Amino acid sequence: ILAPTVHGSHARRVYMLAVVVAAAGFAARARTLTPESSRWPQPHTLARRRQLQVAMLEEEAGPSLPSIPTVLYTALGATAVYGLSEKVPRLLSDGPSEALAPLALDVFFFGFACVSLAKGMGLIGKIDYAALDGRDVGSLAKEAGAWAAAGEVPTQSPDGFEVATFAGGCFWGTELHFQRIPGVVATCVGYTQGGVPAPTYEQVCSGTTGHTEALQLLFDPSECSYESLCAKLLSTVDPTARNRVGNDRGTQYRHGIYSHTPEQAEAARRALELEQAKQSAPVVTEMLPARVFYPAENYHQRYLQKGGQNAAKNAPEKVRCYG
Repeated sequence: ILAPTVHGSHARRVYMLAVVVAAAGFAARARTLTPESSRWPQPHTLARRRQLQVAMLEEEAGPSLPSIPTVLYTALGATAVYGLSEKVPRLLSDGPSEALAPLALDVFFFGFACVSLAKGMGLIGKIDYAALDGRDVGSLAKEAGAWAAAGEVPTQSPDGFEVATFAGGCFWGTELHFQRIPGVVATCVGYTQGGVPAPTYEQVCSGTTGHTEALQLLFDPSECSYESLCAKLLSTVDPTARNRVGNDRGTQYRHGIYSHTPEQAEAARRALELEQAKQSAPVVTEMLPARVFYPAENYHQRYLQKGGQNAAKNAPEKVRCYG
């Protein structure tokens, strides 16, 4: 992509520097996503492991390395600026020439890098929670947006349904799994357990905000129990894989059960203990109190259903996360 803007020995050096910086950022970020046994002592009890999880989350809440996209966009912008610094004076002194095409490319790449960085920092593209889908289409997004705007962590909806929050990797697939459960009244996807208020998809994808892609839902406990919802979540992930579900890797894809009440916390503990009894490796699914849940952009809501997959109750078809 950068090759058309590289002219002269100085520009080539800038280009190579950008490649080195990008490679260093990639390697550093990869290290942060790799489980290390030295940071995850073998726990003797489930309770002890939960204490370790909380400690690790607090550790990871501090300053983090720039994400790979941030490094790449910065390098792209810097290279474009260098190209412009060479071409604009030449254009002004010599007039229009065959250098117009490379100049236009530099302008394009600089603009693209600036917009991408602004999105990654949440400066543009904020989510309008009031415009999100509502219950009329089976979505909890608009209500969840109102709760998020007020900084609330609800336990019940105004009409008496219980609230639950789970994370299971790519939230498109997680949502469809739970949409199909009888007793689940409404669902929405979003971001939780992070340190940046009202994040956007681009910010969360950077892996630097601390959020995980998650699902919030309303359910009728007379039709489905919270324990059964926990069991469903655990059946859709490898509970022994940290920061990974399927081919999706990163802290934003960690799986977790986030309880809204002490009763939910106790049910989650039992579900994880049952799951641990089936596994030879430690179960690393988070079990933490629910925090403010920020609904995602509207195009993410009921994404797989909109794409043609069956969201009917007890639908037997396989959930295809990118279908």
